[in-house]
Amino acid sequence: MRLEEKVRTALSAGGEELWQLVRENNPAVIANAVLNRNLTEDMAVYIVRKKGAPTDSLEFLAKDLRFKDSYLLKVALCRNPKTSQQTTFTLLKFLRIFDLSDLTRDQRIPLNVRQKIEQMIAEKIPSMPSGMKSALARRANSTIIALLLEKGEENTINACLDSPALNEGLLYKLICKDARPLLVRIVAEHRKWSLRYTIRFALIRNFNTPMVRVTEFIRQMKTTDLKDLYADPKLPTSTKPFIFSELLQRNERTEITKEEVYTLSEEDSDE
Repeated sequence: MRLEEKVRTALSAGGEELWQLVRENNPAVIANAVLNRNLTEDMAVYIVRKKGAPTDSLEFLAKDLRFKDSYLLKVALCRNPKTSQQTTFTLLKFLRIFDLSDLTRDQRIPLNVRQKIEQMIAEKIPSMPSGMKSALARRANSTIIALLLEKGEENTINACLDSPALNEGLLYKLICKDARPLLVRIVAEHRKWSLRYTIRFALIRNFNTPMVRVTEFIRQMKTTDLKDLYADPKLPTSTKPFIFSELLQRNERTEITKEEVYTLSEEDSDE
């Protein structure tokens, strides 16, 4: 069948013949196929999932009353980066939380769309049951993982720590800032993250890390890093003696900060 005939036939074909035309990559054929009254939901979803689907056809299907209740079509339209952002923003409110989460990890989707989705998920997190938060942690991107770590319960935190989306840099930042005691304690005991050198460094500096873990981590630190920690004004005062003791055992000298004493001259005293 020649192209001209395919374009013409796409308007009225049905069944398997229409399926064959839907599978075509020619924009003119697809444009007529979406107008065909015999087009089914499966065919519409197939078209939207095609990389080469014409933008006009995507917009037509998004407004097509035949498929206004099709959840699969809405998801497919939001996944297609060629769908206009205005249409995508309209459809996002109909999607389930886990489908929204999957979209945040799709790098083909424009950044501002992903940021909008992250905002939508963040607004839903406080009212989510614990089990849903844990399930979300297994599918979310790093931004959502950070929110869950900051606000989640123990089960949620453990699920986040096992997520492939979590990286060492993000966790380090969370521990260094005002992290909740629960998160710090769980990380300090975690089978994976408690072995990471930078995470141990952050845990030593955190007031909420159990002292038994702090003393263990100190023994594994490099001497130069111990000296940096000892000089850090943010280091808990209860941790300093343990670092000092470890440095002494390594025959390393550590300058102890003394209070400054000001001596007045006789002239100053008279004044």
